Amino acid sequence: METNRIENKNNGLENDRDLQFLLQGGDLLKVRSSSWKKTRYFRLMEDCKTMFRESKRTFKTSKTFLVDEISAVRMGRQSDGLRKNTEENVESRCFSIMFKGRRKNLDLIASSEDEARQWVDSLQKILSSINNLSTQAKMEHWIFSCLRKSDKNKDDKLSLSELKNFMHLINIEVDDDYAEILFEKCDKSNSGYLAGEEIKHFYDLLTHREEIDVIYGEYAKTSGFMSPQNLVDFLKKEQREDATLADAQNIIQKHEPDENGQYLM
Repeated sequence: METNRIENKNNGLENDRDLQFLLQGGDLLKVRSSSWKKTRYFRLMEDCKTMFRESKRTFKTSKTFLVDEISAVRMGRQSDGLRKNTEENVESRCFSIMFKGRRKNLDLIASSEDEARQWVDSLQKILSSINNLSTQAKMEHWIFSCLRKSDKNKDDKLSLSELKNFMHLINIEVDDDYAEILFEKCDKSNSGYLAGEEIKHFYDLLTHREEIDVIYGEYAKTSGFMSPQNLVDFLKKEQREDATLADAQNIIQKHEPDENGQYLM
């Protein structure tokens, strides 16, 4: 999806050897059980945030997952699945991709120890790069993730319904009629879908409002975010509300779903 232009493409790793290895990708043996081991092609997509996986069957199927969904990459037979379903003599060729939440591990076998180590080192490097992004870059990365989740059929285009889901994910509430007006304004191809720069234009129209920029310029004193105290000041001076610090914290907790924006609490 061309919306990766919202964020710096490869997080400061231009021409990096490990990044180039991931972009080229390669075949790995995926392990599910002692009798189920299938070759899959893995590579990092050009957005440098999404891993692509493709089967080798006649009727190929493909899947993707986000790099920031990974919690750890571990060399060797460290997972229960690899210890149970592989022999000790492949220890040095094995590695596992662990995911956040309840998603199952990806247990994999490379063709050699050097290749396995290259995969582990490369994935750990780009994962570390994403984790070390600036606060602004993390916010943009989170927005991209929400856009990707909203693209239900993964066709790199968003319908009006999918864009409404995106707005819900980033906690922006707008009138349906206004959303439709913005959609029609951005749908230059008259296709009923937005893609690439059309999506970026929609997002810009949705979020870049002069009156909001003025408010943030005056009250957001902490790296572009409103801290609870900043919000109290705004509510008292602009909204004439008798707000407390606890009130502000509750508002941020409810309306700022991104943990990068909540850390100031």
